[in-house]
Amino acid sequence: MERQKRLFCYLMVAPAVIFTFVLGLLPMITSLGWSFLEYDLIRVQQTGTPFVGLENYKEVLSDGRFVRSITNTFLMTGLVIAFAISLGLVLAHVMHSNYRGRAIVRVLICAPWFVPPVVAAAIWMWLLNTDRSPINALLMDMGLIDSNIRFLTDSSTWGPFSVPLLSVTAVRAWNGLPFIVIFILAGLQSIPRDLYEAADVDGGNLWHKFRYVTLPLLKPVLGVLIMLLLITGIGHFEINYIMTGGGPQDLTNVMAVYSYLQAFNFFRFDLASAAGGVILVLTGIICALYIRGQLKNRDDR
Repeated sequence: MERQKRLFCYLMVAPAVIFTFVLGLLPMITSLGWSFLEYDLIRVQQTGTPFVGLENYKEVLSDGRFVRSITNTFLMTGLVIAFAISLGLVLAHVMHSNYRGRAIVRVLICAPWFVPPVVAAAIWMWLLNTDRSPINALLMDMGLIDSNIRFLTDSSTWGPFSVPLLSVTAVRAWNGLPFIVIFILAGLQSIPRDLYEAADVDGGNLWHKFRYVTLPLLKPVLGVLIMLLLITGIGHFEINYIMTGGGPQDLTNVMAVYSYLQAFNFFRFDLASAAGGVILVLTGIICALYIRGQLKNRDDR
């Protein structure tokens, strides 16, 4: 009987394991293999796919566009994390409070979650279009601007920042905000009310409650959330590619977009795979550091 139960469990998880291997691990292994070959699709019939070792990685890491994409990737990911978590803490408290109409507010806050990134990018491309943007029209009616803001095409910069980079970052934060709010809300609901009542007795105000009760108890939740956002942000692709294609002048180019363009615009599957390998290594390092930190915290307890 025990053997039949184990067999039943294996059969139940087998489809998920097969799909994960076929759609996840197998493409990843294949891509890593290509990163060590010379795989130029235009010349493959003449040259074949000879083994070149780490030459593709050297070429990619010496490419200024890829170096710029690494900077943009971490900059945009950092901005998304900072903005989305700050706003998520506020909105989570709004959803956690008791008041009339709370259900409607919760639906409105979670609405972006139901919009796929591709659809969200298309909607925001219209909202941020230079000539037809309702945002520009509203700002002009309010007298805040004299000419249209080129949200997605302005190539002027302030250090590493630019209008397109900030615009795409805002869209990414908006699209991922509901997940962050739900995550933080779950953490808030696990905090005992007695602690807030004790803070009231001690004369604590809202800031004291947040600083000395909410934030320390949310630290594990925020740690997991930041790690998830960092990992997904390093490999983010859809919104950046659809809204700007990495432009203008590579101002919004990120590593995943660079890899895609190398493969399907320039047919350099070797360089695209090498860029994907860099993404995999960076993600692996972050995961390893996080797991090490979690194990250390467990041992300290």
